[in-house]
Amino acid sequence: MSFQDLEAGRPLASSRRELINGKQDATQAVASGIFQINTAVSTFQRLVNTLGTPKDTPELREKL
Repeated sequence: MSFQDLEAGRPLASSRRELINGKQDATQAVASGIFQINTAVSTFQRLVNTLGTPKDTPELREKL
């Protein structure tokens, strides 16, 4: 099922298909959550790397 199907108001073909889509929705939700966590960690790492003074070493920044 696509967004076009939803916009057109097309129903699902069967209850079996609903179970499959439910599993796909759950899988997509987990993947989305992982993506959000990875994005937050990357942002945090970038912000940590901007802290400090020019005298800070890359080793100290990595340690932080």
